[in-house]
Amino acid sequence: MAPPPEVSPDAASGMMTDIPTAVALFDRDRRYIAASAAWRNAFGLPGNVLTGRRHDEISQDDGSILEQALSRALGGEAFDDLDSADADTAGGWWGRVVSARPERDDDGAITGALVALRDMQGPDSEDAPIFVRDPLTGLPGRHAFSRRLREVLAAAPRRQSVVVFAVNIDGFRSINNLHGSRIGDQVLRIIAERLVTGTRSRRAPGETAAAASKSRRGDMVARLSADEFGIICGIPTPGPAETKSLTDRLLRITQTPIVIAETSIRMTASLGFVLIGSEHRSEDDVLRDLDIALQEAKARGPNAAVAWEPLLTRTASRRLSLVDQLRRALDLGEFVLHYQPVLQLADGQMVGAEALLRWNHPSDGLVPPAAFLPVLEETGLIVPVGSWVIREAARQLESWHLLYGRNILGWLSFNVSGSQFNDPSPLLRTLEDISASGFPIERLKIELTETTIMRNPDTTRAVLMKLRNLGLRIAIDDFGTGYSSLSILKQYPVDAIKIDGGFIAQIETDDGEKLVRALMSIAQIYGAMVIAEGIETEGQREILSANGCHLGQGYLFAKAMDGAALGLYALMHGAKPPEAERDRLAG
Repeated sequence: MAPPPEVSPDAASGMMTDIPTAVALFDRDRRYIAASAAWRNAFGLPGNVLTGRRHDEISQDDGSILEQALSRALGGEAFDDLDSADADTAGGWWGRVVSARPERDDDGAITGALVALRDMQGPDSEDAPIFVRDPLTGLPGRHAFSRRLREVLAAAPRRQSVVVFAVNIDGFRSINNLHGSRIGDQVLRIIAERLVTGTRSRRAPGETAAAASKSRRGDMVARLSADEFGIICGIPTPGPAETKSLTDRLLRITQTPIVIAETSIRMTASLGFVLIGSEHRSEDDVLRDLDIALQEAKARGPNAAVAWEPLLTRTASRRLSLVDQLRRALDLGEFVLHYQPVLQLADGQMVGAEALLRWNHPSDGLVPPAAFLPVLEETGLIVPVGSWVIREAARQLESWHLLYGRNILGWLSFNVSGSQFNDPSPLLRTLEDISASGFPIERLKIELTETTIMRNPDTTRAVLMKLRNLGLRIAIDDFGTGYSSLSILKQYPVDAIKIDGGFIAQIETDDGEKLVRALMSIAQIYGAMVIAEGIETEGQREILSANGCHLGQGYLFAKAMDGAALGLYALMHGAKPPEAERDRLAG
């Protein structure tokens, strides 16, 4: 079949306007080129701001089904799969089919993907799609899982004897991004097999099939979404000790490395579970509370397990309100950056600064990061907010350079969270765009914690190498608070380490000084620059300077300030601009 001709976004949009089915065309960066009216209605998307944007930027839908379809199509696969099915009220069934195929240019290179959704229905029978298993893992799907929950809840006297788990693979998108969808599919199949083996859904050694069926009625392992699995443990009732043991086992299952084609892939999981009680009158009640427990586990994670309790529902309600406010804050431009100077300890000359995110709430004023950063992480909003931070930091740095000359500030750093490394595509794309614009990207420094690095070492190593190849500087933040300080510099392209302020606070004691000196020795052995955080006293500065630390930041020098104030501070404490530039500024 000949490759499709290239079409402009406007032409593609016009071609799709009258298509009665839900269909959309994406480029290779997963940005919309065009979509039919039926597609926009299905996802509640505005037609006038669609082209050039990613689905997660404009939709409240979690996008997991679409992301999976795009990963497969952009990997070269064309498919037509049943996504979901359930019984209807007329004794039949209905289902949704997801189809996708890659779009290619004249040379056969993949330029994008075409994705379509369509509904199907038919009479109820043993062959109806509600009994169709997930084609990838062979497990039952979400709707079969819901049906089993309805059956469990129908046995009213036994409601309190059932435990339901949700297991979400942390950062699964990064596996597809780094290793490809085929490796990702193998990982999911292996995880599914481990979950089946690791629960009571498989007969015990020496147990007959009849006995297993009788003693484990209601048990099920199902695939609920691209990277989420559900487990129902029915009869016999798992007691508190068995529930705790099973929870620990499920977390270990996902932690154990998976080796595919000589590549060792490490993962963690978040786990929520519900002990079904009298407050759970329908499967929707169970699934709602299961999701609340899972979201709380993600917030505490990685590799955390949380049992649902009523307090979590009240907390979730407050969190939902906060999430709505944060989405509005991003749309309305309420986020701002403040900047804390980094100075030479010997002479107080400013050499760089760290960009710090703040929320300028319309009624509450500046909101401290601790009040909203965890929610940004938990919901994934940190990804678009993080991209904004990078663009704003680059804009501000360029503004300072235009006003005061390029010598006024050597570099500007910004923090990157673990969530941004789960799916590094937006991070890399943002930085590539900035670099392509001609901005001196070597003036930007990325900061990430040891915990972020060690959450998925293989993913992090690959991403950091791409960042280094772009020209970015790389620093490890909160150095010494993780569990890999000695080995971390051997494996990653690190320019600087930042010693955590908690250690600096103790440096005026003998043990504290010895500990900081040891951390500095590790960094200096591998040639990394050392920056001390949280310097608050002259005594701390003197001890650090005497032990070979040349750079620092903290309240002794300056608190974080807005861009205008930082520019004035740099004039007083930064490298002096050339004489001609000084004359221009003066007159």
